[in-house]
Amino acid sequence: MSEFRFRLIVCGPTSHEISDEELLDASDALGAAGCDDCSISVHEQGLELEFDRESESLQQAIASAIRDVEQAQFAVESIQLDRDAVLAAASSS
Repeated sequence: MSEFRFRLIVCGPTSHEISDEELLDASDALGAAGCDDCSISVHEQGLELEFDRESESLQQAIASAIRDVEQAQFAVESIQLDRDAVLAAASSS
């Protein structure tokens, strides 16, 4: 298995709208749904979840992360990939 780095932007409160307590609640819900391999920050469109997920392929890593995020009752707005991170992961396999 390889580790893949990518970000999911999820609909939610933006930096102007979220309290520390709401951010902690979101973190708890995401962790309980299996997203313990991501860091959470606030994005202008909602929450940004940066994953370092192990999987057989990038597609499987993203699909499983989306499934976990949706289980936590969040909707994925977009997927962001860093070209360098994808190339580094591909060259290490």
